[in-house]
Amino acid sequence: MKNRDIRWFLVLLANGLFIWLNALANHHLAPFAVHLYLGGALVTYSALRLDFRHGLIAVALTGLAFDALEPVPFGTHIVFLGIIHATLHSGRRQFPRDEPIFATVVALIANLFLFLALSFLLVGANPRPGEAWLRLFVDLLASQIVIAVVMPWFMSLNGHLLARANLNPETGRRVEL
Repeated sequence: MKNRDIRWFLVLLANGLFIWLNALANHHLAPFAVHLYLGGALVTYSALRLDFRHGLIAVALTGLAFDALEPVPFGTHIVFLGIIHATLHSGRRQFPRDEPIFATVVALIANLFLFLALSFLLVGANPRPGEAWLRLFVDLLASQIVIAVVMPWFMSLNGHLLARANLNPETGRRVEL
């Protein structure tokens, strides 16, 4: 029987949980007119810890799920998350990718890039684009604070999922306990 490598699926499950928690938080923050955008956190573990192929599969499927929930054109998150994944994966050997503080900084920078790119891309659809920037700034500030708080937990969640499956994140080989 062929051994199936399910690392991408485990990361996709964690990303799905994170997307669900993000949607739940946005539901409760709606009366305050605050929207959390946490897309930068979804690509960080895949780019820093998985090999390129498995990370890209997880990121692409996460992008599909995120496109279904956010008011963006189809494929927007696949493209942006894929670009961030490829960029981070190409330079990850030079950095301490096991450190949660480094992962948090990477997630904050990735989220800033995603938020600004989507804002500039989609602000024209707003009936009053000039007045939208203050609201976007508040949303960005709230999103960055949430990522700074929850990113160590999210990295740990991904690590524990792979550890429970006895899989090494980089190689996919079984880890003996």
